[in-house]
Amino acid sequence: MISKETIKRIFSTSCIEEVIGDFVFLKKSGINYRGLSPFSNEKTPSLIVSPTKKIWKDFSSGKGGNIITFLMEYEKFTYVESLYYLAKKYNIKIHEYEKNTDFRKIYHEKYGILYLIQNYAKCFFIKQLHSTKEGQAKGLNYLIKKRGFDMKTIHQFELGYAHSSWILFTETALKKGFKIRDLKKSGLTRFKKSNNFDCFRERVIFPIHDLSGWVIGFGGRTINSYSRTTKYLNSSENDIFQKSKILYGLFQAKKTILRENLCYLVEGYADVLSLHQSGIKNVVSSSGTSLTIDQILLIKKFTRNIVLFYDGDRSGIQASLRGINMLLEQKMNLRILFTHNGEDPDTISKKYSYSQLRYFLEKKSYNFVSFKQKMFEKFCQDDPIKKSFLVLNILKSISKVSNLIQRELYIEVASKNLKIRKEILISELERISNKKIYKKNSTISISSEKTNKNILLLIEKKLIQLILNYGDKEIKIEGSKTTVSEKILQTFQFHNFRFSLDSHQKIFDQIFLQKNSIKKWKFLYHTNTKSYSLSKWDKKGIEVSSKEDNIDRYLIDLLLRYKSQYFLKLIQNEISNFRKNIKIEDKKDLLQKIMNLTSLKNELNKKLHRYV
Repeated sequence: MISKETIKRIFSTSCIEEVIGDFVFLKKSGINYRGLSPFSNEKTPSLIVSPTKKIWKDFSSGKGGNIITFLMEYEKFTYVESLYYLAKKYNIKIHEYEKNTDFRKIYHEKYGILYLIQNYAKCFFIKQLHSTKEGQAKGLNYLIKKRGFDMKTIHQFELGYAHSSWILFTETALKKGFKIRDLKKSGLTRFKKSNNFDCFRERVIFPIHDLSGWVIGFGGRTINSYSRTTKYLNSSENDIFQKSKILYGLFQAKKTILRENLCYLVEGYADVLSLHQSGIKNVVSSSGTSLTIDQILLIKKFTRNIVLFYDGDRSGIQASLRGINMLLEQKMNLRILFTHNGEDPDTISKKYSYSQLRYFLEKKSYNFVSFKQKMFEKFCQDDPIKKSFLVLNILKSISKVSNLIQRELYIEVASKNLKIRKEILISELERISNKKIYKKNSTISISSEKTNKNILLLIEKKLIQLILNYGDKEIKIEGSKTTVSEKILQTFQFHNFRFSLDSHQKIFDQIFLQKNSIKKWKFLYHTNTKSYSLSKWDKKGIEVSSKEDNIDRYLIDLLLRYKSQYFLKLIQNEISNFRKNIKIEDKKDLLQKIMNLTSLKNELNKKLHRYV
């Protein structure tokens, strides 16, 4: 944890207009500064920065605060990351509490070394690309001549090259002082048949950055078209790199995503680079076709507006279709780009000029209803059976939309495009929605029944233990004298209860049918007849009443709890019968039973002080 003195120094030394000026062009206006809002598209400056008060206010978005809140809003840093950023900018040494030194030491030992290795590897691969004959002949030649990337893009994304040698990186890293176990943990060195070898060989390297700009992993692309090896290879997952939780290019794209309030999502590394080079900088990649919830939530930090721009081949289209419902469930505003003849973002970005590309992206993106319809027209033609499946598929996606106005508008679009009456679509949509609710409630009901059954079994076991330990003990309940076993027997006979577990019922029956059966079942049941040990409290001079001293109250509470759970079990059974029953007359009787049982259960809960 950063000490209070260090935090005060960071705040006093930091110049708010300098820090915000690194991200936004500011112009002096009296004692304050003005600039265009970085959170919205505007032509008239509405961002005000006050050096004297050390605060900022963006009147277009309503956001404002101090220097830390700006970094948290704009860069999406955490509070601590913002402090480290300012400390680095103003050369302030971070001083931490001594009591947290061990934690920081553990943290750096566990994660810090991985960051160091990734950073070293990045520099190593960059040097291999630009300063070695093999890197220049193979790596640079591939990136510039075959893929069309310029040096600005190559430097901005810190691209590199992995030598064809099996152990060059590992040997060099070991000479620099890194340990082999840490290199293996980072995923950059692998072990097979008693030998260590480099993970990446003869590949162009794409470093993967986190939101703060730290390199956390790598993607490698083979440059040999004739090779049988995997085209793309990623770093092994470790403590700082989980592929399903990162987006390639987000570090470079986040400012533009915030400014334009829109994100393009593509499949591969090259797609990001090509679009970025063509002027479309608000683009990220899922590094494959399997979009995850974590990746969607990462985009949602910056914008709710997303355009899926996957490849136009069958796998890309299938990936788009898979991602639609996931995005809608996370309340994202979604459009999908429709491409022909297997084109991908990389080829399209090279095909058009910047203005043409912008026009293409605007005119070729569709809402999910129109996109699915176009897929149907492309692959299924006019088949009524297949079209009915398309309608159901579209309605399932519409059911994921929580905004009622948007849902209504999507129904109108579907009705117009599919030439089906709106009333029919609404009726079918209600059926789908009700089915979802029923399924959800059924799952909850099953879970509740399992929980209730477990509680019943636990109470049954306690009742058996109580009979075996204290069955002959005389107690006084409501002014009348009885024994523990007699009270339990009376309760079960009065309510016609039966134990859920046959083995419990067998013990119960034998105890009350045979003489001396308590001793027998004590032995068979392996019950500990001793009361709880209070020795550790006695030594402290604290008097604690034992279970035996309060056996009457304990027994009454246990029986009330058992009755409550038993009636809950009966209610659940009747509800299940109610759902299965078709006859209206029977349903009325079942409903009355449920109401009566619920009333009894509520009375018991009041006695237990559990008001429901």
